[in-house]
Amino acid sequence: MTRNLGLMMVTAAMAAGCGSNGADVERFLQASAKATCAWEYKCCTDREILLTDGTKYKNEEECYPYKYLALVDQLYLERLAAGEGRIRVDNTKADACLKQLEGKLCNPMPGMPAPVVDPTAIDPCTEVLVGATGIGGSCIYRDECVKGSHCVVDASTVGRGVCVPYQQEGDICNDDSDCDPKVKNLYCAKKDFTCHVRGQLGAACAFSYENSSSASAKLPMLLECDATKYLYCDPIVSTCLSLPGDGQDCLDPLPPGVTSTCSTDPRLKLVCSTSGTTSTCRAPGGLGADCRTRACQATLICDSSSRTCVEAPDLGAPCPNFVCRTPYFCNNNLATPACDQPASFGEACDVSPNFTPCGSDLYCDSTVLNRTCKYLLSDGQTCTSSLQCQSSSCQFDAATSRQICQTGVIGGVQCIGR
Repeated sequence: MTRNLGLMMVTAAMAAGCGSNGADVERFLQASAKATCAWEYKCCTDREILLTDGTKYKNEEECYPYKYLALVDQLYLERLAAGEGRIRVDNTKADACLKQLEGKLCNPMPGMPAPVVDPTAIDPCTEVLVGATGIGGSCIYRDECVKGSHCVVDASTVGRGVCVPYQQEGDICNDDSDCDPKVKNLYCAKKDFTCHVRGQLGAACAFSYENSSSASAKLPMLLECDATKYLYCDPIVSTCLSLPGDGQDCLDPLPPGVTSTCSTDPRLKLVCSTSGTTSTCRAPGGLGADCRTRACQATLICDSSSRTCVEAPDLGAPCPNFVCRTPYFCNNNLATPACDQPASFGEACDVSPNFTPCGSDLYCDSTVLNRTCKYLLSDGQTCTSSLQCQSSSCQFDAATSRQICQTGVIGGVQCIGR
């Protein structure tokens, strides 16, 4: 198998075209496919891989050619352009992209918060392939022009164009499309119709007052603020300010163009909490925090008696609030309700009144007298409920005149670790 993969790599590199550009692209695609398979076999169970990719492969080594083929099919034009010397690989960005792929974490467990991605960060994987055709040069591919320019095609030339420079900061513009999209936050400001970088904290901003009879209608923006930094334009001082953070008053009334009363930074998870006549932005409470006016952090629960955030009980611990840590459940069939293990395959289960759930990849079969846990049904099998299906979708099939687990509907795939 290893000899076949090696031969395929060499053959693919030769087929990409002459020169180092084509070979660099092939090396990047090969490494990307390898990293994708490594993640899949680190994070997804065999059942999950079967559900998403069928029976194409049975191990990480066999996975590689299929993932590689998908990338080759997706980037066929880029590979051709690289072979012609019109596109090249930015090796610095390629290394950063592969490092990101190789270090990718498994998906979070149910109930756990997803990793927060910095909205201001640029994904290096989007900047691996860069144009190599200079300004004024003839172009035929959309992305072949050097940084700061783009391929402008005239229909009469049958797909052939010329690399034309974008407008940069301070240059005149008609609309946003004239300004270089590779320069972060560069846009065509309606104040003077020149390319501006959206304002940072404390920068000047401006609204149009034309045809406006009320303060709430001060639109459109003439000078904009950087929304990715959770900034807004204050109409009173005409300055870019930060949306309120934890403990600060909620915005009221909302300024023009603003839709949130608190910062939308996903790391903060703020909500506007009202107590009496006061409205305050609140973050989820930590251990011991008062949860009467705020939610608790994802790993905590709000204790009904103390009204404070406490740790969710673990296996075997009492669960007076009927909540347990994943994957346990609160077994109220016991003399004192406590966190218990879900039922395994073939074991008894029930939904009411003696609630006993089944574990992952299982469902509780209620069609038999003694309800038991059974494996989830694969696509095409007869079902009566979506809870029975691997795809989480049980629907009527006109061809067979029966309810079946629908083919092609992917559900229940978590990939949280093997």
